[in-house]
Amino acid sequence: MTHINVAASAEVALSSCAGDADIRVLHRVSSLNDFPLAEPGDGPIRTVAVIDTETTGTDPDRDEIIDIAVVIIAVDADGQIVRIDRAGQALRDPGMPIPAAITKLTGITDADVRGKIINLDALEKLIASADVRIAHNAPFDVAFVERLLPGLAGGAWACSARDFDWLEHGFDGAKLGHLLMQIGRFNTGHRAMADVISLLHLLAHRLADGSTVIGEILAKAERPTVRIEATGAPFDKRSVLKSRGYRWDPTAKAWWIEIPADDLESEALWLQREVTPWGPTPHARRLTWHERHR
Repeated sequence: MTHINVAASAEVALSSCAGDADIRVLHRVSSLNDFPLAEPGDGPIRTVAVIDTETTGTDPDRDEIIDIAVVIIAVDADGQIVRIDRAGQALRDPGMPIPAAITKLTGITDADVRGKIINLDALEKLIASADVRIAHNAPFDVAFVERLLPGLAGGAWACSARDFDWLEHGFDGAKLGHLLMQIGRFNTGHRAMADVISLLHLLAHRLADGSTVIGEILAKAERPTVRIEATGAPFDKRSVLKSRGYRWDPTAKAWWIEIPADDLESEALWLQREVTPWGPTPHARRLTWHERHR
């Protein structure tokens, strides 16, 4: 009988690929127990709740959470993840059939969630123990989490999809799985805890300048910004607005952009000069990470 040393074969294969620019090797993400932690530096430690939800759909007024995962991490002043404090995951019966598309995406079936109840008091206490919460595409998770747990309303949130300029740092796209592959990792499945673990690897990723993704996210997210709307902008100015970074809000029926608070005066002057010289005055609203993703 021939015995094959799988580990040795894999090592040989990896070493032969190391210098080949046409080959990229991906490693499976680490489990929480094996997640690489940094030695804490000097300065304060901040606790962060990394959250993901799986739901029956995209409408928080009609759809329900069926799977939620939370991992509480400690982040030092250098943006390094130095400790994993607590973790929890729970399935929940939504009281309605899970759409076939959601089951196909997540693997969660009606049988998996039948009769499952979340201890809402314990979950709220866990999330509230953190200084700030992070999710990938936070506006989605904020809406569902705060509907389920209204006691968390008004807490600080950061978004790893929106509060970080992935393109500026050499990435393309903002999908969680695609970003994960760009740092040489992969994960399987689309359950809440699997997505949290994937996001943890992204957050811990060290950038070319030595900083970390989570350090940059927290620094950007906690700075106040202003959402300014091009109130009453003529239709023929849409290209001008888009080229400057404005986006269309169908609910407010206005073009808008989020800018640093210090840039409000200059941006308002630009709008009045280039877009609405005869008024009305642009509408502006100050945002912090307590309001931004709601």
